[in-house]
Amino acid sequence: MNGYNPQYPLLAMRVFEAVARLGSVSQAASSLGVTQPAVSQQLRKLELYVGGSLTERVAMGIALTPRGERLAERLSAGFRLLQEGMEEASGRGQVTLAVLNSFAQRWLIPRMSDLQQKHPEIDLRLVTRATLPDLRRADADLVIAPEVLTGKKEATAKDEKIFFMPDDAWIVLAPDLQKKNPIKEAADISTHTLIRVEESPRDQDWQSWMCQSGLEDIEPVAWQSFMNSSHALEAAVAGVGIAIGHRAMIMDAVISGRLVLPLSMSIGSDMAYYLRVTQNSSGNAQCRIVKDWLLVQAHEGKKKDGIFTPPF
Repeated sequence: MNGYNPQYPLLAMRVFEAVARLGSVSQAASSLGVTQPAVSQQLRKLELYVGGSLTERVAMGIALTPRGERLAERLSAGFRLLQEGMEEASGRGQVTLAVLNSFAQRWLIPRMSDLQQKHPEIDLRLVTRATLPDLRRADADLVIAPEVLTGKKEATAKDEKIFFMPDDAWIVLAPDLQKKNPIKEAADISTHTLIRVEESPRDQDWQSWMCQSGLEDIEPVAWQSFMNSSHALEAAVAGVGIAIGHRAMIMDAVISGRLVLPLSMSIGSDMAYYLRVTQNSSGNAQCRIVKDWLLVQAHEGKKKDGIFTPPF
């Protein structure tokens, strides 16, 4: 086998690896910070170099040819080795963690200083997305996302999947509002403004809670709508009305006393948060450190949030 050839089109190889990994020219362009025509140009350059087609157009966008699949597999492994070598040489390792915007704001970011203090050698790159489909497409070593509830730990063909946190929910309001107009039973919500979230799947929370309470026909004083759960919960903290908060979103606010849970009834969920370790990152020592730190943080939260666990 010949040694390294400095004439290899390294930029074109890097672009092709991104297209193969992300499955899209547009996503590869976004990830690399270039335009789609620039990505297409580099793909053509690499195809000329190897003397054959690497991609082909299909109904859903772009697919790899057999030649492209073989090359993508080798390039992915090669770039991973290069990254690990540079991280080892520099003494720092960058780990990319992808989460939803609201999860980052209300659970992860308040805890990141602990990781920095314990592991200053790790450069944690946080990628946030507004929606679940966008989050699932994120290029990351680790992903925390709500998924359909399954077993505690599962190994798929590509990723390691670990149960992270339940996704149950409660009604919450500011302590001053609870003192002013107390909620003593479920029907008391009719004397309040209810705060709802318009984004899916949180847009169904109030309907689920009312059905579970037997209050399908109840009418509140008013509705106040927000596009995302983080803004809705900030409104609840400010005393605007009653919101429904999921465990990760309200944990810190309840423990600190900024929000209170007036009733013991929670909404069960067929969803839970899972931590995924992507296949290419499973052997990375820095990723293992971050994974272990995240699991410890989730466990510490479980110990502190006794208010959320039976007996209520």
